[in-house]
Amino acid sequence: MRLARMAAAGDRDALRELYEEYSDQLFAVAYRLTNSTADARDVLHDVFARLPEALRTFDQRSSLGTWLRAVTTREALMHLRVRKRRREVPIFSEHMPKRPPQVLDSIALERALASLPEKLRTVIILKEVEGYSHKEIAEILKVSYSASAVRLHRARAALRAALGER
Repeated sequence: MRLARMAAAGDRDALRELYEEYSDQLFAVAYRLTNSTADARDVLHDVFARLPEALRTFDQRSSLGTWLRAVTTREALMHLRVRKRRREVPIFSEHMPKRPPQVLDSIALERALASLPEKLRTVIILKEVEGYSHKEIAEILKVSYSASAVRLHRARAALRAALGER
C-alpha cells in the first residue's frame, strides 16, 4: 500500500515498481479480453498512464492486485467499445509463433473464446481464468449478480458448442 500512496502522490519510481510488479498479470487480463497483443499493450499503457490519479480513489476494500485487475478489465472493455464504434480493422495480422502439437487444444479453446460475444467472453474470463466471484464480476461490469451467472452459463454452453462437446 506504501507504493500505491507514493504513486498516487506522483512518485515515478513507485509507479515503475508497480508496473514491474503487476504489468504481466494486467497484460494477460487485457489480452484475454481484447484477443490482441497490440490492444492489450494499449490498454496496459492507458491503465498506467492514469494510475496515479486512479490510485487516489483506491479504497483498500480489496487487495491492490484485485483492484488493478478490475481497473484493467474496465479499461479493456472501454477500449473494445471505442474500437467497435470506430470499426477499426487491423492492418497487420499478429504473427503467432509456431506451436508444438500438445497445445492444439489450447489453441482451439482460445479461438472458441475469441468467437464469443464480448459480454460472454468477459464474464467467463473473469470467473474461470481470473477467479473473480459473481459478486465481484457484477461490481466490475456494473450488472446484477444474476446477470453475471446467466452470462457465465451462456458462455459455457457456447464454448461447449464451439468445441463440439455436449
